[in-house]
Amino acid sequence: MLYGDTVSYGGALDLRETLEYDFAREREFRYNGLTMDETTHHLAVFISRLWQIHVFGEGNTRTTAVFFIKYLRILGFKAENDLFAENSWYFRNALVRANYNNIKEGIYETTEFLEKFLMNFLLDENNELSNEEMHVIGNKANYDWLMESKEQLEKGNFSVRNLVEVSVDE
Repeated sequence: MLYGDTVSYGGALDLRETLEYDFAREREFRYNGLTMDETTHHLAVFISRLWQIHVFGEGNTRTTAVFFIKYLRILGFKAENDLFAENSWYFRNALVRANYNNIKEGIYETTEFLEKFLMNFLLDENNELSNEEMHVIGNKANYDWLMESKEQLEKGNFSVRNLVEVSVDE
């Protein structure tokens, strides 16, 4: 999705301080008087910051999703795992985009994709959740080639070739 680039993640050494900071800010936050758009935006920022801590080698997004479902239930939302399970790759990519910056390329973090996911999840909206729209392309030629290849595959224009094994000595 980032074509070789990466998000800056927090580390295990900073886990306690980072969690304490994020949870303290959330405890102090007041939802009363907010519109659902404002609430969704706040929740998107909150959960994306928790995910960015990223202390595990594997399972950070799943852990974040389980925590978030439980937290949303505390806030009074009817939160089930279905939308997360059906759109896990989108959810993960939306978390990435909420934390990714490349100022040189004019790309800035955005919660818009995470907010679309949350509007579907919390308010039963029907926003299209497309991973493709979240892709960050710094190289237009690579993007064009990828889109052309995708189009060819969708049309069924591809062939399978057997690879010839060659020894290292040849």
